[in-house]
Amino acid sequence: MSEPAQNQPEEAPQTSSVGPAAEAMRLARLWEEIQTVLQGYIQREQFDTWFRRAALRSLDGQAITLAVQNNFSRYFINNYYSEVLARAVLEVVGQPREVRFEVDPDLTSGPRLPAAAVGQAEPLVREGEGENRNPGAALLTPSAWGPAAGNSAPAVRGKGRLLSSSDVGLNEAYRFESFVVGPCNRFAYAAAVGVSEAPGKTYNPFFIHGNVGLGKTHLMQSLCHSLLERDPNIKILYLSCETFVNHFISALENGDLQKFRNKYRNVDVLVVDDIHLLANKERTQEEFFHTFNTLYNAGKQIVLSSDSPPKDIPSLQGRLVSRFKWGLVTEMESPCFETRMAILIRKCKDRGFELPEETAKLLAERIDTNIRELEGAVVKLIGYARLSSQGLSPEVARECLRDLFEQRNFQPTIEDVLRVVTAHFSVKLADLQSRRRTAGIAYARQVGMYLARRVTSLSLEEIGGYYGGRDHSTVLYAIQKIARLSKADAACLEMVRELESRLNTRPS
Repeated sequence: MSEPAQNQPEEAPQTSSVGPAAEAMRLARLWEEIQTVLQGYIQREQFDTWFRRAALRSLDGQAITLAVQNNFSRYFINNYYSEVLARAVLEVVGQPREVRFEVDPDLTSGPRLPAAAVGQAEPLVREGEGENRNPGAALLTPSAWGPAAGNSAPAVRGKGRLLSSSDVGLNEAYRFESFVVGPCNRFAYAAAVGVSEAPGKTYNPFFIHGNVGLGKTHLMQSLCHSLLERDPNIKILYLSCETFVNHFISALENGDLQKFRNKYRNVDVLVVDDIHLLANKERTQEEFFHTFNTLYNAGKQIVLSSDSPPKDIPSLQGRLVSRFKWGLVTEMESPCFETRMAILIRKCKDRGFELPEETAKLLAERIDTNIRELEGAVVKLIGYARLSSQGLSPEVARECLRDLFEQRNFQPTIEDVLRVVTAHFSVKLADLQSRRRTAGIAYARQVGMYLARRVTSLSLEEIGGYYGGRDHSTVLYAIQKIARLSKADAACLEMVRELESRLNTRPS
């Protein structure tokens, strides 16, 4: 039943003969007021991501209808922002209204917003509401325990996205806007942007290499996002090198080589992750060589990533090494202290928290391996602060990340590795460092190289120096071999874990 007109707030709609233009202007002004209230409840990044491009379509005595740009936005706002949105409507309209949604794809025509918060935004209540509020601590509503806990945005794939045969989905959080640029990655970042603006032109192929967790995947996916925004119909095939190898083997077994070639050679952009897995696979290298030539000669863009530069991939054919170096080869280095601080602050801000500078300095000093460890520390710290209703202070960080800090304080050395390996395999240090290549000694040497890479910060060249002056390609081959054996052989995996556990245990 409709309420008496005299009891309705001034903004509530009433049956009138106003024209569509006047009604649209009235709804727009009302939505601006609601948006203003929303900005008092949630942070700017969250507001920009979910509400800036939304539009108010109708308001009557029972409900408010909000138009959003896609089904994901409708789902996310309905599940994680319904309470704060209803509160804002109540403040402006004066009475509660049911919030309804409709999807309007045309809303996406507005300016694209920073995507760092997509899938990570969390609603805040106003500071001071409720009891025992601690600034910088548990200011989140219960519904905010949603997607941010896993720090992952939904992968998207389909029409206007990657080709269906890709084995990788694009993460909405991996965009150029959310990439923290520093001295360690500035050149790689600029090159990736250049490729996205002119695919198949200046930097072809584009080859990125570096250790795990340094941002190679983020850059490659950002590049794909940018290409798809410029041309939604561009055909991008994004897959791991392992998938390429498996598809090739299957094509050989089934006699479907032509179908295989058609799939890989009729694309606009080929993105292959972990291309170093081509090592020691002569037939697959031969096929990839011809695929590379076909795409390159057609002016198609090729993007490759590896944990080492082309010349250091063991047993890689010289002609492939040469072609990988035709375009641009760039390295992703470990982030410096200032970049690590910027990453920590950014990751916290994406989750709706301000990280104090003292805490950022503490974490940046203690965590220096890769970006994934930085992000993991942020997730754990925020979760701990939520549960304990404390702020993100250095004291809380020390308590929450005690195990990590203790592990960092004790760093195994290459001498520790040599000691553990010689004891386990009952071989002499002189044998490990000699040119002897008997099966037992060679295996022990390879395990030692693998462990040295896992528990020390030494480069491939430095590890090789401790094993009789082996070159980096020999060390890389050993590391890859033990990694493969660990996946295929349970006994090998158990042995490696046991030795690594010994190395990471502080001596009494």
